[in-house]
Amino acid sequence: MEYHTPGVYIREVDSGPKPITSVATSIPGFIGLFPYNPPTDAVAITGTDGKRLIRGKVVPQLVDTKGAVKGDGEEVTTALTQALRLKRSQVRDVKAYFELFGAPKSGAKAPSFGKGSKGRVKIAFEGKTLEVPEVVMDVQGKVVTENDQVVEELLNSIHETFGLQKAQPKSAADVLAAYGYEFKGAEGTALRSEYSVPPMAVTNKAEFFRWLQSFYAEYLLQTEPIEEILGKKIDDPDEAADAVFEALGKDEALKVRFREFLSQPSVFNFVAAVNGFYDNGGGKCYLYLMGVQDLNCSIRENQADKLGLYAFDDIDDMALMAAPGLNPAQQKEMLEYCEIRKDRFAILDGPIVSDGAMDIPASEKGYGAIYVPWLKITKPSWFVGNQDHIEVSGPNRRKLIKTDKNELFVPPSGHIAGIMARVDTDRGVHKAPANELVMGITGLSQNINRIEQAQYNDRGINVIREFKDRGIRVWGARTLATKSDPSWKYINVRRLFIMIEQSIMVGSQWAVFEPNDHTLWKKLTRDVRAYLMRVWRSGALFGQTPEEAFYVKCDEETNPRYLIDAGQVNVQIGICPVKPAEFVIFSIGQWDGGGLIEEVG
Repeated sequence: MEYHTPGVYIREVDSGPKPITSVATSIPGFIGLFPYNPPTDAVAITGTDGKRLIRGKVVPQLVDTKGAVKGDGEEVTTALTQALRLKRSQVRDVKAYFELFGAPKSGAKAPSFGKGSKGRVKIAFEGKTLEVPEVVMDVQGKVVTENDQVVEELLNSIHETFGLQKAQPKSAADVLAAYGYEFKGAEGTALRSEYSVPPMAVTNKAEFFRWLQSFYAEYLLQTEPIEEILGKKIDDPDEAADAVFEALGKDEALKVRFREFLSQPSVFNFVAAVNGFYDNGGGKCYLYLMGVQDLNCSIRENQADKLGLYAFDDIDDMALMAAPGLNPAQQKEMLEYCEIRKDRFAILDGPIVSDGAMDIPASEKGYGAIYVPWLKITKPSWFVGNQDHIEVSGPNRRKLIKTDKNELFVPPSGHIAGIMARVDTDRGVHKAPANELVMGITGLSQNINRIEQAQYNDRGINVIREFKDRGIRVWGARTLATKSDPSWKYINVRRLFIMIEQSIMVGSQWAVFEPNDHTLWKKLTRDVRAYLMRVWRSGALFGQTPEEAFYVKCDEETNPRYLIDAGQVNVQIGICPVKPAEFVIFSIGQWDGGGLIEEVG
């Protein structure tokens, strides 16, 4: 600041630390699927140039299933070129381009192509002529250049010379021909092969049920005429949505349809898991249901359209993910998604009945855990139908503990997410979410005893067990990296690192583009040390002193000149996490004076 006029000046000085706050650790995202048969609301057009196929969809108001144009020619041309991803510079047949704009295909009035002056091709139409270099177009009217700019200039010259005004195709074939493609066919299809709305955040069971009603009301509106749903016409979309939402609470026929929707196996697993999350102490969570034609499809879907797992891409405060009841391949995709992002932890459901040799997905750095067996809950009042789709074959079928009349099986991931939220609130993310009571259930689908659990535990499979007088408890705290990288075998260690890494990353954004010098290094060291001091005092780090628990280093050694010149500042952090006392061993031996009990681990 420069001073020119005498007087008193106030200058704010930013000299204090910039506190780093811990990110949320227990907000899950739930993803579920339901059967969806998309209505025929589009026509798919297919074409080929002999080397590759192109395919695009337009609404049936523009083109019918034979490829004939029904709507405005200009609008049809625009829709088709956009759907087929064809650019103007990709025009390859000038003769067909003239015909697209209404020129006759044959006869004296049709455009003619022939030799012009040296090295040029002559176009004649309606008494006007234009000469084009033969390196751009041949005498058959075919574009021979690959230069997009030259093609654009050619088309501009044609429009300017011959006054071509408006596209007038009679069929989709006319549009494809101008771009060098042959029309292969048209068929009725759907504009969207899946049904999806962005994930929504809810904080309690009441909000969750309202979300289910709202989701189903919108789904009905998107897939059926309003007159068929309510028996009357409502033009305003918001009023229609509100009317269907209200009707779901009053109209008996719609109530039955809503209950049937919720009782579908894939939807029921989703709903029961979220309810289990809240039964066990959960708070905020994100919900995402996607309608698909094949329930065994990939849930990676389309990242550009934010479908499937990618629907959660823009949600920054999520720390857990669950795909209740989905098949093993889909759960593996969710685990890999978490491994790539490195900011959330996957909770996977094992099979309803298993043995220690069951197949499990691999995890390189422990960004997920798997739980067995499934749980039993009391049948909800809204449930209709049965669970006859659940079948266990082979040697394991005798291990299944069947449900009573008013019980249903549910996958455990939602309840586990709730337990993690409860433990995070009561103790902190550093406490392993194990030896915790599972609430809101009536039993287990399988009993796994202490001896049987050994082979599960060695492979990183967490078992839920029933103990006499102690209830049903989570009796495992291992990740799926138990075998691949034992340093990440404990759930609380991985989740603690996720919290610390994300908290430091978010809390240090102020440092971007600051001068990379000793002042910046000292500030970063100060802020990170202050944050890790709080983490240590919470009991999350091992050590009687801060020096034993962590270190932060940011100086000339971590930031040599070549890294500074590359625009980097490097802070080296080491932390010593607490690990769960998984095996508590008492060595007891005889002693003349009595019994000696020594706690050794």
